[in-house]
Amino acid sequence: MAFWQKLFYGASVAYELGRAFILLVVALLIVHYFLATIFVISGPSMESNFHDKEIMLVSRINLFTNKFTRGEPMVLKFPGDPKRKKYIKRLIGLPGDTVELRSGQIWLNGRQLPEGYLDKGMPTTPAQNGQTIWTLGRNQYFLVGDNRLNSADSRDWGIAERSDMLGPVKMIIFPPSRFQFVPVPPY
Repeated sequence: MAFWQKLFYGASVAYELGRAFILLVVALLIVHYFLATIFVISGPSMESNFHDKEIMLVSRINLFTNKFTRGEPMVLKFPGDPKRKKYIKRLIGLPGDTVELRSGQIWLNGRQLPEGYLDKGMPTTPAQNGQTIWTLGRNQYFLVGDNRLNSADSRDWGIAERSDMLGPVKMIIFPPSRFQFVPVPPY
């Protein structure tokens, strides 16, 4: 092979590899922003159902359908620092709901919320500011951690807006011993 042929062949291979790389990056960005993303749990606020350092698959599709299901674990931007912090909390209150903390339990629209996913006897502590009742407006949500004694959530930082939501957790993907789909509790 002549020098020019080798050079042309090398440039052709580099072009094809570069093109494939760019297409892969574009495809991954589309998946990340429109279909699903990865989230790593930081902290104990969702124990005993989810644990520190577990890696989750988060659906982004619900952001476009506006269909969130009560009881789903949700990843959201922390309303006090939306550019940096991301939390996982359980979606309790939907737009139009009234959420009340009464006798160590959550009451939703006048009925005690059945929370079979919590450890037995897990109390709900009141908000730090003493607030015990919230009425949710349009595009507003109430989220709490499963580890109520060790969770900063809507009881503390207030109602989350729809724009704070990143999507529901659909699967635990790491560690392998915990690989599973995440069930949504029936209410």
